[in-house]
Amino acid sequence: MFSMLQIIPLAIGAFIAYRVGTFLNNIRLAKATGLPFTYSPYLEFETIAYFGTPLLRWMYRDYLLQGKGWPRWARFMIKDWPWEDKRRAHDEWGDCFLVVAPTGIICYAADPAMSMDVTKRRMDFTKPPDKYGGTPRTEHVLKFKLTQAAMIQPYGTNIVTAEGKQWQFHVRITAPSFNEANNHLNWSETLRQAQSLSDSWGKWGSRDLHLDIYSLTLNIISCAGFGIRQDCSNDTIVNHDKVPEGYEFSFLQAITAVVHYIVPILLLPTTVLLWTPLRKGARAYIEFERYMRVLINTEKEKIEANADYENLDSKGNLLTAMLKVSASEASNANKGDGGSRKTTFNDDEVLGNAFMFFLAGYDTTANSMIYGCICLALYDDLQDSVVEEIDRVWDEAEKEGRKELDYDNDYPKLKYTLCFMYEILRAFPVVIHLTKMCWKPQPIVWRTGKESDSAPHVLPAQCRMYLNTTGTHYNTKYWSDPHKIDPNRWMNDSHGPTSGARKPGPVKGSFIGFSEGARACSGWKFAQVEYLVFFAVMLRQYRIRLEGNVPKSEVEKQIFLRCAGDITLSPFDNVKLALDKRR
Repeated sequence: MFSMLQIIPLAIGAFIAYRVGTFLNNIRLAKATGLPFTYSPYLEFETIAYFGTPLLRWMYRDYLLQGKGWPRWARFMIKDWPWEDKRRAHDEWGDCFLVVAPTGIICYAADPAMSMDVTKRRMDFTKPPDKYGGTPRTEHVLKFKLTQAAMIQPYGTNIVTAEGKQWQFHVRITAPSFNEANNHLNWSETLRQAQSLSDSWGKWGSRDLHLDIYSLTLNIISCAGFGIRQDCSNDTIVNHDKVPEGYEFSFLQAITAVVHYIVPILLLPTTVLLWTPLRKGARAYIEFERYMRVLINTEKEKIEANADYENLDSKGNLLTAMLKVSASEASNANKGDGGSRKTTFNDDEVLGNAFMFFLAGYDTTANSMIYGCICLALYDDLQDSVVEEIDRVWDEAEKEGRKELDYDNDYPKLKYTLCFMYEILRAFPVVIHLTKMCWKPQPIVWRTGKESDSAPHVLPAQCRMYLNTTGTHYNTKYWSDPHKIDPNRWMNDSHGPTSGARKPGPVKGSFIGFSEGARACSGWKFAQVEYLVFFAVMLRQYRIRLEGNVPKSEVEKQIFLRCAGDITLSPFDNVKLALDKRR
């Protein structure tokens, strides 16, 4: 019999031997691709990276402000490292290279042609299951741990996390929800919320522009997404929203807390969280699900009673529209039109997609708006140009006898403001990587620039493909002076500045802020409408400036060289903004 003192060294030795063996095998596979490659002790998708990244961001908080990116030894161990690093790794290794570690291989690409190719081949390149909460296909994948992208599936499978036929099913039910009725609702609700917020600024001033924007986008998605209307005021949502009997949180308090505590919610069982200082997050998670299931059942009952039912307070909201499509599919199936395919969402799938709508419509939009506000405060000429267009659109509306802007007449006129939005999304991409994975060897074509023809390469099975949004958006081959915020680059785009279009950039695949291919973001126009209306209302009455005497160069460092490291790209809240009344 072996003693414990003998077993422990043997186990450690076996583990080290296993890691060395897998590392050497991964090096062999990387060499076989013919692509340039480098090494890292572990990769950004591993659990150790998830916990180590906040520590490294804190340790190197001053170093990053020097504009040197991450130290080479730590670069590929940092979750979403390309934001601070920008193009440095790609300038060294090329627009397509591999990073090899004992746990696997990641192919990082910042090449438009490859982005288009990979996103079109949705059956060849699927999303890593560990990143989206799915079920691994092989035991080998079980070692891949949770990362920040799994946060988009806390309640159930949704359109972003589904694959294959399941994804087609989710598209069939959810895509029709993003229609002109929802665009009109989004426009009118954003207009109402922004005007209400603007009025509160006039009375009390802005408490905190960051907080105000998060409150605004939360209210908008609550109405346009779920049909629940909430007013902006100078009070915080926590104080303004009522808590029903039997609950600890209001609906809006619960959903806000779920996002705030999303990391521990996903990492730890709810029963464990309830006995920790993070109990608030666990209770919010439980109560948000209660709220949503009641809301879903209520809407389903109304639709069953009347197929033409509409929520009069929020006609066109995403939840009701999704439930109506699901009910219609089930009805057609009962008539013999559905065949053997699945035709309707269960409550978990409705809840999963509803949460996805919320996350995209609240967190990502708010962060993009905040980056936009900071850039307007930094660059007076940029703000002048946006204000000039907004004033012109408002003046034209007033000449026509209209006191408010409307979707049909004015949305197409906000062309420069739309270009401003796209430039902010280019410079500050919401998602740093578009993550894919191939389950069997897959050929890719990478034009190196050194050869007359494209060079074929074959990625090994279970190789991850990370389309680097930052590396692509800052690629000087396609974007002149990419560190400059210049909406005019979109006005001069050969595809034109037409409102309502999802712009591909100067070359298809050079802008992937809304992804590309069949799985491009369904809510891109929802985001456009909300973004344009917010700035159209705010800048009509206010100018944005930096608060205090902080040098602009210091603010530029804060937003271009660092990030808060949240679920999506977001700035630190140490950049303070102020509003000056224009009229």
